[in-house]
Amino acid sequence: MANAFEYILPPEIYRGALVSDPNEVRVNKLIQPWDGSESADVAILSVPFARASQRGDSGAGKGPAGIRQAFAINTTYSPDFDVDLKCLSVRDIGEVRLHITDILRCHRNMEEAVVELYKAVGDTLLVLLSGDNSGTCPLVQGYCRAHNGRPLGIIHFDAHNDVRVLDHGGPSDGTPFRGILEGPASVEGRNLVQLGIHGFMNSSTYKKYCDDKGVTVITARQIRKRGIETVIDEALRIAGDGTDGIFVTVDIDCLSSVYAPGSGASTPEGMNAWDMVEAMFILGQHPKVKALEVCCIDPLLDVRMATVKMGASAVLTLLGGFVIRKTGGRGY
Repeated sequence: MANAFEYILPPEIYRGALVSDPNEVRVNKLIQPWDGSESADVAILSVPFARASQRGDSGAGKGPAGIRQAFAINTTYSPDFDVDLKCLSVRDIGEVRLHITDILRCHRNMEEAVVELYKAVGDTLLVLLSGDNSGTCPLVQGYCRAHNGRPLGIIHFDAHNDVRVLDHGGPSDGTPFRGILEGPASVEGRNLVQLGIHGFMNSSTYKKYCDDKGVTVITARQIRKRGIETVIDEALRIAGDGTDGIFVTVDIDCLSSVYAPGSGASTPEGMNAWDMVEAMFILGQHPKVKALEVCCIDPLLDVRMATVKMGASAVLTLLGGFVIRKTGGRGY
């Protein structure tokens, strides 16, 4: 297929196992390049950008490719959730066209790519494999434009509030939610829920900013005490109150560094892996959840692919919930 997009490049193809078992489908076989016309239950778009990281040396731009490589290890069936993804039409749209030096142009391209994607593919569950967290703002803005500015709720997993002042070196991976709340996106603070915030890595000033904007902040410690099912039910109620859809974004540093060593800012006291996948399974089943972003995975810091595998599991488990939403069954 000739590439018909202005802001999206064709996907890179990763080869899987040389010998395939027809009874055990690998995820990289399930995901096929979009042919330019077919409908898709799920559309995957990569955003391999990490030039706005405050660390300056982030390898998170390689995170999307790492997750794609992990898909070759994964199969479409999970015995934990007894669900099979093979009934879904999952199409790889490609990756956002980025400028070699201009950060602001890269952000504009991200926004335009999301608008372009929805015009071409139509109504679909959007999965964004992103680099650093700075892209969340333009991606959300693109989603809102593509949906005619209808109100959007956000469920945001992160170690940090990411509402730093834009004038202090922004936009960066520390500013996306200030940009969302103060920019053109149709998102109100009362419909933003931040989950997993933790550690001596935040600011009381920015916590007060979130409070003043009506943002709901639930820390990793509170999740451990209350239980993930209760917390996700509350998050869905708040993010879905009066909104047309819910955008889920996962910065992998919300997790403990035990589960996400491939992150520049994870710490031991973060969320655990099981809470993450339980949350994804619940979220995937909810009719208002329309998009998932997974970001801030740095393969250069990873250990035995633990973090890229975790990112892949987050995506696949949300798709497992989506199977139940779409089919009313387990997909097999």
